[in-house]
Amino acid sequence: MRATVKIKPLLWGSSLFCILLFIWFIVGQYELVRPLFIPPLTAVITSFTELFLEGNYHHDIIISTYRVLGAFLLSATLAIPLGLWAGFSKKVSSVVEPFMGFARYLPVPALVPLCILWFGLDDIGKVVIIFLGTFFQLVLLVKDNANNVSEDLFEAGTTLGANRQQLFFRILWPAARPEVLNSCRNAMGWAWTYLVVAEIAGANEGMGFQIMQAQRFTQVPKIFAGIIVIGILGILFDQLFEYTHRLVFPWVERKS
Repeated sequence: MRATVKIKPLLWGSSLFCILLFIWFIVGQYELVRPLFIPPLTAVITSFTELFLEGNYHHDIIISTYRVLGAFLLSATLAIPLGLWAGFSKKVSSVVEPFMGFARYLPVPALVPLCILWFGLDDIGKVVIIFLGTFFQLVLLVKDNANNVSEDLFEAGTTLGANRQQLFFRILWPAARPEVLNSCRNAMGWAWTYLVVAEIAGANEGMGFQIMQAQRFTQVPKIFAGIIVIGILGILFDQLFEYTHRLVFPWVERKS
């Protein structure tokens, strides 16, 4: 029974991918769409071989992953305490929420020239761009996580004589952790989406750089291959977060 429960979601989850791959194969096989717009699936598979066997693509993957993880860790380290504090204190919320609400709508691609001007062409500029794409949203998500903690827990703590510091560290933080981890999972997804934006200018390595190089030389199969690699890495990290959530918080019910 346990094996069936694990296999079923895997089958359902992979079915849509299989259908899309089949449609893609048919479209490419019979040239229903010009290859310039949607290359044949076989050409993309060949590009995978060229990238990994003939090129140095594994190095680009390592560099891009380093940038994404660096930006995500910086964002989470700053956003989680600030979001919890804003959710715990109405005064802090009244100061933080309006600015965060404004900043999260800033177009990150428009900030790329400023980041290059301020931080140069080194990795720090790429990390800052990804950080800007994740930090403000994560603060507001964590704040909502804190607001969703039951008031009954705080009332019970206050009745037992807990001060504000104890309410924060011994009630708010433990109760909010499962949802905070889910918010971090969302932020990691955003980090991967902003990777290409970060590597679109002034980069000489990374997956986003390789995608832009392929675009300049109209190597459409390599563009698709790079996009698929980013998607696969995103899924792997997403599944890592889900596994961690189940491992650390096994008592939290998940919707079927």
